Amino acid sequence: METYRKCRYRPLLGMGLALAMLLAGCGYRMAGPGELPGKSKTVAVTMLVNHSGESGLEARVTNALLDELTRRRQDWVVSAEQADAVLSGTIDKLSTQTAARTSTLTAAERMVVLTVSLTLKSRNGEVLWQGKGLTAEQAFPVGDAKPQTESNRRAALNEVAKRVAEYACDRLTDNF
Repeated sequence: METYRKCRYRPLLGMGLALAMLLAGCGYRMAGPGELPGKSKTVAVTMLVNHSGESGLEARVTNALLDELTRRRQDWVVSAEQADAVLSGTIDKLSTQTAARTSTLTAAERMVVLTVSLTLKSRNGEVLWQGKGLTAEQAFPVGDAKPQTESNRRAALNEVAKRVAEYACDRLTDNF
């Protein structure tokens, strides 16, 4: 009876072992934070130039970039005097458009679309990386009153700033 129980679990053990070998052999691995271009070890981030007309957006997006870079590796972000490279850029466009309607004249949901361009330069001014037209979008509900809609829009702007920062850092470090 004891021999029967041992034999019954051998196929499961074999399948588990085969699955483990398959995953190990296919090259699957967890991605790390990546590397900065040009053998840079540290980066400074300057305040983005805002061409959108949305007051304060440059601070939101710059802070989102700093947060994302720091989240990936805490030792990357340093002051401009200590940095191997400097990340700078522009907020090219911010638009708000209707995403869903409840009637011909009434919007139920709107969407903010943010486009930025970034450049990473070495200390001597050499362009190490460039990301033009990096875009992210976020929908938000239209509230019953204007203050609620504006609050939803601000939350969407924060989210779209985070998204464009994540996308930019993925591209910057080749984690895409």
